[in-house]
Amino acid sequence: MYISEISINGYKNCQEQSNISLNKGLNILVGENASGKSTIIDAIRMVLKDPELRYIEDEDFYKAFDSDMQKKNIQIDMQLKDLSQEEKVTFLSWCNADFEAELHLEVENRPNPKGYFKKSIWGGKSKASAFEEDTFDFINVIYLPALRNAEEKLTNGKKSRLALLLKHQYQNEDRQQALVNAFNNFNKSVIKNEDRRFDEITKAKKDINSAIEESMGNVFGQSVNLQFSENSFSSILQSIKMVFFPNIGEMNDDKFRDVAINSLGYNNLLYIATVFAELEAINNNLFTVLLIEEPEAHLHPQIQSKLIKYLQKLSDEKKNLQIILTTHSAVLASSVSVDTIVHVMGTSTGIMVKKLLDFKFDDGIKNYLNRWMDITKSTLLFSKGIILVEGICEAMLLPVFAPLVLKEYNDKNQKKLPNTLEEAGVTVVNINGINFKYFYPLFCDIDKNEDRLPIWCSGITDRDPSPIIEKDAQGKIVKKEAVYPEEGEVVVGGNEVIDLEEGINKTKRARLYISPLKTFEYDLAMSGNFSIMAEVLEEKWPKEGGEKGVKKHCEQIKDKYNCYLKKEEKREDAKYIYKHIDCDDVGKGIFSQALIEKIEKKQEIVIPEYIKKAIIWACGGNCD
Repeated sequence: MYISEISINGYKNCQEQSNISLNKGLNILVGENASGKSTIIDAIRMVLKDPELRYIEDEDFYKAFDSDMQKKNIQIDMQLKDLSQEEKVTFLSWCNADFEAELHLEVENRPNPKGYFKKSIWGGKSKASAFEEDTFDFINVIYLPALRNAEEKLTNGKKSRLALLLKHQYQNEDRQQALVNAFNNFNKSVIKNEDRRFDEITKAKKDINSAIEESMGNVFGQSVNLQFSENSFSSILQSIKMVFFPNIGEMNDDKFRDVAINSLGYNNLLYIATVFAELEAINNNLFTVLLIEEPEAHLHPQIQSKLIKYLQKLSDEKKNLQIILTTHSAVLASSVSVDTIVHVMGTSTGIMVKKLLDFKFDDGIKNYLNRWMDITKSTLLFSKGIILVEGICEAMLLPVFAPLVLKEYNDKNQKKLPNTLEEAGVTVVNINGINFKYFYPLFCDIDKNEDRLPIWCSGITDRDPSPIIEKDAQGKIVKKEAVYPEEGEVVVGGNEVIDLEEGINKTKRARLYISPLKTFEYDLAMSGNFSIMAEVLEEKWPKEGGEKGVKKHCEQIKDKYNCYLKKEEKREDAKYIYKHIDCDDVGKGIFSQALIEKIEKKQEIVIPEYIKKAIIWACGGNCD
């Protein structure tokens, strides 16, 4: 059994009904802040009656700016699928005709005189049908909040996670009584003090009782005793606290230390490990839901990766366990299968959810994404907009180009865009090649002309004209010459990605922009940036070694001040710059960094139109 769907209406940021679909097993909810991830978690807790979420507060109801739009109640509906035969029998009063369990929660926005809001909960299709409240006893809800006080949960007290774990461990009543007896016997030995080992405690007790008798008298005074624990099973469990030793696998009773002196990160790990142990100990529930908010808190990347892989393993092995967690960590998102990812986005009326499992990637795409969705590329899951690029040069330069492009756009248009990619929530993703066909399926289904992730996506790719090939009479290649187009020349591209352009550009949110001539660097020069690019090349060309005369040639290009009368001459200079950027003596990364420094010093740069369009589109602007 698992929670397959939950609909939320009138709760927190859900003005209208928001439908959320979830996976069996592990669910990783990703999305930007205020998208609705915590709303989903809390809605599940409310319906399943998490004992730590007892009350509905006024702030839980959707608050509209317009009072006429104010919601009168909260409505949350949950569907649970894939019930076993035992679960169908147990949860019969919750089941519909298809033997799928349904739960419904309604909260009236009308508090009683004490300020409490009335909650109604029922199972099945009809509110009037029989409903067995005791059935909740077969469901276990474990919640780990984002801002958790791990130290508090690991020490003694009513909120102790250790007490819950031990309660699950102690299922045998005889074993419970044996623990109580052990504590009672110790307390009795302290009180009786027959061997005089506890004279100090005995004296303290007598001194307190004497003070009570003298200050209050025999009528009003009360006698006291001193002991180390109450004698009930629950109080004994609540008195137990955790201590730690730095090296796992070693046990030295004399050197264990209080968790209060431990780091936040390791206390979080200890807390989470205690919860995992609790999951292993639970054997009286048919279904367990583990809800975790931001498990990455205070954990370094390697531990994050190991933790999420353990959760994946746990959900695979325990068929009655569903794990739902929220995260802002690209490490977590990149460490598991894309099938576990659930993208959450806030809208003006509620929450929009997309399960990547529903995209039904073919095996080739899925395998590629699972291998290549590293930390850098997985940031696309947390963005409002994405710009996919081929290489390091574009990845470095586009964030610098963006403020210039966006300022130009805002000066001309009434509808303003953010001033930078950061403000727009846009990420530039370097896919290290032309494998766009593996990334675009995250954002659109080209064949069906459908959108997928609700993220503005633009891609920038080179035209890569096919080389001129000459063959002899026997078909053997005797000459292969790269093509360097002139300005205005219509070029047939050799880049296979070009074939995707028409389909991608028919979708709502995705676009593909292709260089008009050859490559990003070549087109950048041809746009009128000969002087600044030649200046950078001159500065970065090694003084010793490498091709001779490059610095002198760059000086000659600079002296032309981007003024050309002949297309052929312009083409040759762009060719020269491009070939010397893309070589071992300089390299695209070093060149890009030096060019950025020039731009930041307010040297003029002309940005190609297709680059402008890609930036504007990803930021939510209209450039069609």
